[in-house]
Amino acid sequence: MFSVQRMLGRPGLFFGLLEQSAALGVEAICSLRPLTANLGGEPNLEPLQAIRRKDKAVVMELEELLTRVFVTPIEREDLESVVTQLYRIPKVAETFGEVYSIVWHLVPDLDLAIPLQMLENASKRVAEMVRALAASSDPTEVRTLDVRLSQMEADSSAIINNALRRLYEPGGDPLQEIAVHDVYRALTECFDACRSCGRVIALVSLKNS
Repeated sequence: MFSVQRMLGRPGLFFGLLEQSAALGVEAICSLRPLTANLGGEPNLEPLQAIRRKDKAVVMELEELLTRVFVTPIEREDLESVVTQLYRIPKVAETFGEVYSIVWHLVPDLDLAIPLQMLENASKRVAEMVRALAASSDPTEVRTLDVRLSQMEADSSAIINNALRRLYEPGGDPLQEIAVHDVYRALTECFDACRSCGRVIALVSLKNS
């Protein structure tokens, strides 16, 4: 005989795991600033790798939960879509770290403080959207956060494009310019991951309201 709790799908547990994954995404993104501090040694990727392992465990727990319950708090495919997008954030953060660890010695003067701060803010908006999705069936708050996230992406794109435009000015070192381009491309992927995740959460919220 099945328990009522199992039939109802334990919504608090589902959303709690989503919030854990979102928080790990924020943690991964926030670890990029110390990684790019260029304190005279090769960047340490272990903190990022540890966060990825934690997030993978959370995702596996969520996937297992999906196989064991009959009724989920929101549609099953919507949960899977949000999980997939959340998992991508620490993944692209780790990719950024890997790229930076290869070229760090070529870009000692590259100042990423502003775009990385913007990226941290974007990841925190995603986490807020997950909490809003869990807290209410009203999509208004999620939609408002999604609009803010969209503006953050537009602002970051302008900053990154201006930085890339300077690479095509004459007189630069070609190898260094390639390194800078690769760093900014990896950074753009991080913003894209946050934006895509926010868009999916907004659509899921609207669909399930």
